Amino acid sequence: MNKSVSIQPSRLRRKAAIAQKKFSLFQSRYGAAHLALLYQAAFPVALTPDLLYRLWANFQRDIQGNFLYIPWIAVSDILLSELCQEVGDALYEIDETVRDQLLLQLQADQRFGQRRVQELSDFLLDYVQDQLQSNDLDVQDFARAQRWTALAHTQPGYAGRELALNFQSLMSGSAETVHQNKIELVRMAALVATLATPLSAAGLSSLVEYARGVSGWVRGDRTSNSTANSTSN
Repeated sequence: MNKSVSIQPSRLRRKAAIAQKKFSLFQSRYGAAHLALLYQAAFPVALTPDLLYRLWANFQRDIQGNFLYIPWIAVSDILLSELCQEVGDALYEIDETVRDQLLLQLQADQRFGQRRVQELSDFLLDYVQDQLQSNDLDVQDFARAQRWTALAHTQPGYAGRELALNFQSLMSGSAETVHQNKIELVRMAALVATLATPLSAAGLSSLVEYARGVSGWVRGDRTSNSTANSTSN
């Protein structure tokens, strides 16, 4: 037990060190203007070239109205950097450890702060509105994840209720039905893990723990099995 407990923090420290090195290399190579876009690019849970370009086009000023002078090439520089990983067709994710730090810096930076978080949330909700009605289920899933991300940072109670109801729906019905929902359950659990910081800060740590239990249950972790079942009942 002691050995397994000690391994996990060590692994996390190595992961954090690697992420910090990648961020430092990006910072030294590109400078402040690129960083201004990178901070804001960390707000969505995932990026497409179109989404990042629209962020670049819509957020060229800080909250005081000062120009940030972000070059258009910053869009491709970010997507092609080691900070981003292509996880689908023209779909990118920023390294999770780096993204968490970028969001903290976005909120701490006097040029942005909570006001920019609200502006980014409003922008993202508007951006995905039409996509929520798409006939393409993958597009719908992407839009829902972005919507919950936006709400988690500005209306966490509302986001938490929607997420909990979605879990309840997926865990209801026959054993066969729940089994068919396993892929979606894993996706939902991963999203909640990504949103753990704003949700926990809003007093929704029980939802984060439940999502972790569901993820373990789907993967066959018996210790998590009872947690998922008891919470869903």
